[in-house]
Amino acid sequence: MLGVDPRFQGRGAAEALVRACVGRARELGMSRIVISTGQEMHTAHRLYRRLGFERLPERDWTPVPGIELHAYSIEL
Repeated sequence: MLGVDPRFQGRGAAEALVRACVGRARELGMSRIVISTGQEMHTAHRLYRRLGFERLPERDWTPVPGIELHAYSIEL
């Protein structure tokens, strides 16, 4: 899970966290990252797309009733 305290949003913290995760996955020799994010998290969706993630609607899921998560992926 990634999250940024609302007091610090809009300052690049989320991008730094995502880039750190991608870098670490590359260091570990991973070939792909798949993430899930809330359907209403439009700012996060824009960030993921800007960093090269693509939507994977076939991997969307509902962990509990009323919570729909959207999947994004990036090839490393």
